Amino acid sequence: MRRNVSSPFPLALVAAVAMCATPAVAGEAGTHLIAELNLGLGIPPVGHLGPGPAYGGLIGIGGKFKDFPPRFYFVAGASSGVFAGSGTHPEAGVGFEAERTYVDLLGGLRVVIPVYDMIRVYVDVLGGALYVDGSVVRRDGAAVSKQDWSAQWAAAVGLDYRWHFHASTGIRLEGVFGGGDVELLDVFAGDREPGWARINLLVSQTWHL
Repeated sequence: MRRNVSSPFPLALVAAVAMCATPAVAGEAGTHLIAELNLGLGIPPVGHLGPGPAYGGLIGIGGKFKDFPPRFYFVAGASSGVFAGSGTHPEAGVGFEAERTYVDLLGGLRVVIPVYDMIRVYVDVLGGALYVDGSVVRRDGAAVSKQDWSAQWAAAVGLDYRWHFHASTGIRLEGVFGGGDVELLDVFAGDREPGWARINLLVSQTWHL
């Protein structure tokens, strides 16, 4: 009598696929480090300065709770924005040139929420220090400058797509609140109604480790 003997090849193939797939799942769940670069456009909080380049980066460490989709990261980073503008003092009638650089040192919490497939949204709540280096030079020869540190905080929302196991790309919108100690520059330029926040619209590249 002929016996039906099943070939071991299909079982071996299934076992090999399972062995290859298991580390990938474990690796994705165990991703705990991020490094991110941001580049885009900044909008200053005062009207006499025009939009300018904004850039920065951050690193973070975190993870997720079992059976709970959001991820949590403690993040820290630095960013900068460079702005320039010109105008005429509304009362003195004298033209001026102005420039200002902001340097942000921030740390806080990021919460990442999956939306669909590999698309995620995140929210950052950050606090830290702000350094401002600015000047206003009027055409009548008068000038004022300011270099100072102050406290600040920031909030950001982002949308990204994790197109690779180790990388994702997205956009980031953030508001930075602080820098009231530079009102002397605004008054000298005749801008007595500064805005409530500096706004940055950025493209983000994030690496997952």
